Amino acid sequence: MRDPAGGGAVWAGRFSRAEGEAPRRRRWPSVALALEADAALPAAVRYRWDADTEILTASVDDRRGGGWPSTVLTLEAPSGGWVTLELRGGRLCGLEVAVWPPVRRRALLRVPRPTLVGHACCPAAGGAAEVAVDVALVAERDGGGGTVRLGVGEARAARVARVARDMLVEVDDAGTLAGVWLLAVPPLPLLA
Repeated sequence: MRDPAGGGAVWAGRFSRAEGEAPRRRRWPSVALALEADAALPAAVRYRWDADTEILTASVDDRRGGGWPSTVLTLEAPSGGWVTLELRGGRLCGLEVAVWPPVRRRALLRVPRPTLVGHACCPAAGGAAEVAVDVALVAERDGGGGTVRLGVGEARAARVARVARDMLVEVDDAGTLAGVWLLAVPPLPLLA
């Protein structure tokens, strides 16, 4: 879509670029994350369902301010799953499940105990507006649907960090994303 102000920019989603400029999309084999401790109370998570498409968006209240995310990491699964991680200044600030990977329903999902409270940062994302990662994805939901785990890649041991009041991130020993936990997820409006 053309810039409504007529400035010669092309608008694509949340990002704009000068006309003729190629998007800065990169492909990575995995998502490397650094966990940084923060003694402040974890930020809140705002969930939003799109009832027509079943897209779930989880936005972390970023106390640093700022506008739109500066980097979008898209996890693309062979199964068709499509999950977007949003970064602002390299820090995880949101997630969107655009196309759900296969969902396993569990009577009970045991939420792991976080070993750290802080932030998940992706230092390698500097300067990239869009990054695509081809990786296996799986989703697990508890019986009530309020707890969701998005597994990234093969199941493996990982450290768990609370990056927001209702969001946990799993990072394996190699420093790569192994999973994301979404807690207190509201029901899909059509099912409520």
